[in-house]
Amino acid sequence: MSTKSYWQRFERQRISRRRLLAATGVGAAGFAVAAACGDGGGEGGATVQPTDRSSAPKYGGRYIYSIEGDWGTIDPVTSVGLGPGIFPRIYNTLLDRSRIQPDFFYLDLAEELEQPDEETYLYKIRQGVKIAPNTLGIEERDMDVADVVSWFDRIAQDDRALQSTFAKQRLDSVTVTDPRTVQMKTVGPYAYTLFRTGAPLGGTIPPREFSEQEIDIEAQGVGAGPFGTIKAGSFSESGGIVVQRNPNYYRTAENGEQLPYLDEIEAVRISDRQPRRVSFLDGQIHSYGAADREEVDGLLDEVPDALVTETPANTFIAFNMHPEKAPWNDEKIRKAALHALNRQEFVDLIVGPDGGRPNGLVQWPLGDFALPPEELEVLQSYDPAESRRLIKEATGEDSIDIKVIYPVSDIEFHDKHLPIFLKQMGEAGFNIQEDARDFGNWLVSYQNLDYDASLALNQIYEIAEIPLDWHSVNGPQGDRNFGTGIGGLYPEIEAAIAASKTTTDPEEHIAAVLETQRMIYERGPSFLPIMSWTSLALYHSFVKNVPQGLASTGLFLWNEAWLDQGA
Repeated sequence: MSTKSYWQRFERQRISRRRLLAATGVGAAGFAVAAACGDGGGEGGATVQPTDRSSAPKYGGRYIYSIEGDWGTIDPVTSVGLGPGIFPRIYNTLLDRSRIQPDFFYLDLAEELEQPDEETYLYKIRQGVKIAPNTLGIEERDMDVADVVSWFDRIAQDDRALQSTFAKQRLDSVTVTDPRTVQMKTVGPYAYTLFRTGAPLGGTIPPREFSEQEIDIEAQGVGAGPFGTIKAGSFSESGGIVVQRNPNYYRTAENGEQLPYLDEIEAVRISDRQPRRVSFLDGQIHSYGAADREEVDGLLDEVPDALVTETPANTFIAFNMHPEKAPWNDEKIRKAALHALNRQEFVDLIVGPDGGRPNGLVQWPLGDFALPPEELEVLQSYDPAESRRLIKEATGEDSIDIKVIYPVSDIEFHDKHLPIFLKQMGEAGFNIQEDARDFGNWLVSYQNLDYDASLALNQIYEIAEIPLDWHSVNGPQGDRNFGTGIGGLYPEIEAAIAASKTTTDPEEHIAAVLETQRMIYERGPSFLPIMSWTSLALYHSFVKNVPQGLASTGLFLWNEAWLDQGA
């Protein structure tokens, strides 16, 4: 009896677009996807790692993990924060494409995707994706084309929707072509279409009844995912949540067993690291995110059979300049800031030399989309003497006064970045007037572009488009919120950023992203990611078949995990 998981069956395949075309018999004008495929990733990208399947799968039990902050809302269309960690349990996505292994596709609500041309996507909706039993008055029915259209309608109409910019700027039309097929057309070729429409962050699809019947979705939910119902009374905006097994779930394991294996998944809020660590050691929570490798080694002394996973973190802290304001409208001053930062020192002092790497304009965890380290050593060399020379050339003075806002935050690593940043910038000739804000006030100023410069917390960026868009005149969301870039000063930069999004050929897309970064360096970038680290997680040995190596795509694959603890 084979117990090989759905995603493992493809974990060692790397299928290029050319092979994909040949394998499906589709001509060069388009392609089709009908199964998951994957492995690979460029330098710095994770690879799918072996997972622990040392016992036969078993049913039952509750997997428990910890969260550190508030949920806010659990509306899958608008929630940022912690919601993306739970939405793939409750809801379905059409198709999710791994951000760190772009050749890996997880087909869910769509059982097939055909792309007859670069602007047309035909999603064939899977039959039997059935909504879980619930108390919200939503029928236990199959999700269908009307659910997909309702979701697209909402992201186009709700300005709060995470995919609102995509819907408004890139989406031309969504139509039903037959009872099982939804056709989506984009406004011109768009390289990030599949990353935008399928994702834990804003890409999970609730039943249409939430919109049609105006059912509150911000604090309750039901879907056709593997854990499609929320346990009554378990959710709190500042607490935890328990999601329960969907007995109607459509997917089976290769051995024919009904999925998922777990009865429940619970997220509990434990804000501070020491209580989280103690809870892990006591077995109250089943996984734990370690601060660094030294902590991993210490924990392995106490839990020697724990499974350790390593995942490059697609998040970072960045120094952001407002290039429409002095002095940052001067190319020389921006370049002075570029060469003021010793990014390796940030790595060494915060996570240790083997715990992370310096970032270029696109962070290193994005693999092939990031410039190689040897090129970055030249383009963004640490050279405070050069910084002072540029300041002198631009102002006639040996130093320059700047004002920097930043949030007072207990988010891990931020407090460690600040003193290093202040020291390095001071040594390079920047006299910093610090403007510390509580998080809420900082966020309002940051969103409204009410700053000269900011040491900024940033969300998870799993595609190269967003870090590049920080250099666009319209900023990372396309609406001049949070930032505006040097594209407003240099039309050729703005054109290059736009052009990098228009090729759907993977190799051409990577080449365009790399060349655009080089162009931005020539003009002095206004957004400087500093470093990304490797997230280290430990799982108790009784947690089996943990998805690894696919970043957030792995959240959709917990349907085949199980607990081997006599539960």
